[in-house]
Amino acid sequence: MPMTTDYRLVPDIPADLLRTYLKQTEIAVDTEMQGLRIGRDQLCLVQLCDRQNNVCLIRVHPPEAPPNLTTLLTHPGVTKICHFALTDVAFIRLSLNVIVTPFCCTKVMSKLSRTYTEKHGLLHLAADLLGKELNKENQQTDWSTNELSPSQLQYAAGDVLHLLAIYDILRGKLERRGRMPTGITAVELNQRAQACLPALVELLLNGYGDRDQGWETSLFSH
Repeated sequence: MPMTTDYRLVPDIPADLLRTYLKQTEIAVDTEMQGLRIGRDQLCLVQLCDRQNNVCLIRVHPPEAPPNLTTLLTHPGVTKICHFALTDVAFIRLSLNVIVTPFCCTKVMSKLSRTYTEKHGLLHLAADLLGKELNKENQQTDWSTNELSPSQLQYAAGDVLHLLAIYDILRGKLERRGRMPTGITAVELNQRAQACLPALVELLLNGYGDRDQGWETSLFSH
């Protein structure tokens, strides 16, 4: 399936595309919600993309979980690459009762490797690492409407089209960073940080997020 600008919504991953996705080691995943408040807002859209730029935009209707999407999100052989994975994984769990595994957060990778900046949003990563400008005009828009505009669909696809390339570059940066002061490598440190995220999702979903509108917890603060 060649890259196209004519995107459409589907109720689930088509069977032939699911077979293609399941042959991958990584799949880019992003989501759009009614809002960002845990316990109030629901998941509206799940976006997927592989390394061949096969984009799939899935309109979800919580609490029903599309079966093919569930198969992919829970498949142990395919790592789901997200940016700020806490949001994506938490809302998929909350809205569809699907536990995403395994997954990796590029925002964590960026903060570990790009210590020369405090700008770790997807917009900044695309510009800094790929020289691409992402259009964020539709970032704060109504994703629950029955008919999404072509510009909304373009925006939704754009958030996953470049994510795997960003992931690859960040992985290279971590490898080049080498060993940390304690002797652990930056790659190993990233692996340990990523391993903490599923537990953090559970803490936030169970009400222990008391900062940043529920997306940060003071549980481990002094």
